[in-house]
Amino acid sequence: MIRLNMRKYITIIAVILLLIFLHYSKWLNPVESFLTSQLRPVFKVFHSLSSGLNIIYSRSAEEADLADELKIARETINRLTAEKVEAKFLAEENFALRKQLNFLTKSGRRYLMANIISRGGPGDDVRESRSIVIDKGSSDGLSAGLAAISIFGTATSSQGVIVGKIIKIKDNLSEIFLVTDKNCKLAAAILGEEKTIGVTRGELGLTIKMEFIPQTENIKIGDLVATSGLEPSIPRGLVIGQVAKVVKENNQVWQSAAIEPQINLDSLSVVSILLP
Repeated sequence: MIRLNMRKYITIIAVILLLIFLHYSKWLNPVESFLTSQLRPVFKVFHSLSSGLNIIYSRSAEEADLADELKIARETINRLTAEKVEAKFLAEENFALRKQLNFLTKSGRRYLMANIISRGGPGDDVRESRSIVIDKGSSDGLSAGLAAISIFGTATSSQGVIVGKIIKIKDNLSEIFLVTDKNCKLAAAILGEEKTIGVTRGELGLTIKMEFIPQTENIKIGDLVATSGLEPSIPRGLVIGQVAKVVKENNQVWQSAAIEPQINLDSLSVVSILLP
């Protein structure tokens, strides 16, 4: 068996050496030329297939690279957009805080700042009820009836605006009914005057209605309405809103007015609670 295998290997090597010799001696040129001419179409087909596959692969690779680049670009755009929005929000919040601090420092009132952590209580009818929940409660010295305020105006010239008052309180949480809530009632006067001329309450969770205004009172569109100081825990002069409409009928004992809030209550993120 070993001798047979050796003969086979020797024969193969001899044939290879013979073909090499015949090739370099050019005796195989006619045969090689014939085979080349006959196989050329086959080579062309294989070359075309190879080129086509290479083009398809290259395009697929380019498309995959492009898809990856687009994905990275989208992620970058989304990240930058989020960072821009966050920076804008922080800048607005910082500006609002500066205004509150300036106003409260000048007024000399004791206060406690609180973050709004949610809006509306469970089961609230959003058409009638408007409330917020803050992250401070009785353990921080708060109690029901205290005023929650924000600021209207610039950082150097601003007015305190009442946004609501504490109604429900727990150890570390407080619920505040906003001035547009039907359950938030405030004794009101025209800003700059001391005499109470009416009571405000929220209407439909959107605006404020001022009621029980004597017919003799001269109230007009554009007047600023503020707290009158009649309630012990709510100081005088906190702006409630601006008169948008006056309803006065001669056969009625009282007149009423529609009041528009001075600030966007939905944009609030921080409020200050005025302490007694």
